[in-house]
Amino acid sequence: MSLRVQKYGGTSVESATRILEVAKRVATAKQAGDDLVVVVSAMGQQTDELMRLAGEVSSRPSRRELDMLITSGERVSMALLAMALHDVGVEAISFTGSQSGILTDGAHNSAHIRDVRPDRIRAELAKGRVVIVAGFQGVNPETKEITTLGRGGSDTTAVALAAVLEAKQCEVYKDVRGVMTADPRAVPAARVIPKLGYRLCSALAHLGGQVLHARCVDLAAIHHVKLVVASSFSDDPGTTIEEIHMEKGKVEAVAHQPNQSVAIAEGNSGARGEARGIIEEVSVAHPTLELLAHEQAGGVHDVLVWTGSREAVEELVSGFRALRGPGGEWRVGAQHDSSFVSLVGIGLGSAEIVRAEAALERAGVTLIAVRVAPTALIFRVAAAQGEIALRELHAAFLEH
Repeated sequence: MSLRVQKYGGTSVESATRILEVAKRVATAKQAGDDLVVVVSAMGQQTDELMRLAGEVSSRPSRRELDMLITSGERVSMALLAMALHDVGVEAISFTGSQSGILTDGAHNSAHIRDVRPDRIRAELAKGRVVIVAGFQGVNPETKEITTLGRGGSDTTAVALAAVLEAKQCEVYKDVRGVMTADPRAVPAARVIPKLGYRLCSALAHLGGQVLHARCVDLAAIHHVKLVVASSFSDDPGTTIEEIHMEKGKVEAVAHQPNQSVAIAEGNSGARGEARGIIEEVSVAHPTLELLAHEQAGGVHDVLVWTGSREAVEELVSGFRALRGPGGEWRVGAQHDSSFVSLVGIGLGSAEIVRAEAALERAGVTLIAVRVAPTALIFRVAAAQGEIALRELHAAFLEH
C-alpha cells in the first residue's frame, strides 16, 4: 500500500456542496487502496474576510493575533471534510498544523518550516484512517506560538508532509486544469503544460505564476517530491512536475507580476560587508520584499533593488535609516506602478530579448528595464501595460 498526499485549495472547499464533492474524491482514492493525507485550505475567500474584519477593528493588527485569527479558517475546512467522510463510510480524523507536527520559526505571517514530526499522522494512518491536515499553519516549538506560512502556504504544508512521509506523489487540486502557459483570465489562448521540471516551475512560481506557492516547488525539488497539479472540478490529468534532465531550450510560459513597486538604495559602503548587512536586515524586517539586484561598482558603490507591494516598499523607504546603521552614505527611493512580465525557459538569451522587445514595440508597450536570470527574461513595464505585454509575449512565443 502506498501513500498519497492530496491538497485542496480554497475554491475546492468553498461550500458544503464542494466539500461533499471532495469527500467523494477522497473516498474513491481510499477505496483504490492507497493511504491518504489530505491538506485543506480555508473555504473560499474566508481568509480575506477574516483579514477584512481585522482591519475593521484595528488599524495595525498585531502579526501574532492575525495568525491566531486566520488559522481558524483551515480548522473549519478540516473538521467539515472529516464529518463528510464519516458519512460516506470513510474513517477520518482532522489535525491542526501543530497537532500534525509542523514546526516553524517564529516569523508570524511568513514563517518557514524547520522540521516535521508527524508521529500522530503515522499512528492514525496505521489505523487505516484518512488524516486531514489544516494547511498554511504550524507552531514555533520554542515559544509554542501558532504561526502561518504566508498566503498560499497550504501547498508548502502538503509538500513538506509528502517529503517526510515519503509519499509516492503530492497532488495539488485547484480551480485550474494545471500549470498553464499564462494566466488564462488574461490570455484566453493559454494552455496546460503537461510536464514541467522543478527549475522552470520554480521560476514561474516566483515570477507570478500564481498556481503554486513558490516555496512549495523549491521544497519539492530539494526532496524529489513528484507534484501533480490538477483541477478538483474535472478529471483532466493536469501538470506533472518532477526532475527533468533534458529540459528543452525554449520559452515554456509567460508570467506576470502586476502592480509592483520598486525600492532602490544606492550608497558608498563605509565598511566591507555593509551592503550585505542591509540585505540581511531587510530580509528580516520586510520578508515579503524580493531582492532583485545587488550591483557593485569599484568595490565601494552599491545599488540594491527590491520589489513588492506599494505598502511594503514604502515601509522600507520610511524605515531605511534605522535599518542601515552606521557606515557609508546611502540614499533610497521608491518607484511605483510597475509590472514585471517574464519569459520562463531554459537557455534564453539575446535572440529572445530582441524578439520580445520587437513584439512589445509593435504593441506600443514602453520597456522600462530588462533583467536576465538563469531561467527567465524579466521585462519591467508600466502597470497599465502589464496585461498587454503578457498577451503580446504569449502570442509571440507560444501561439504558433
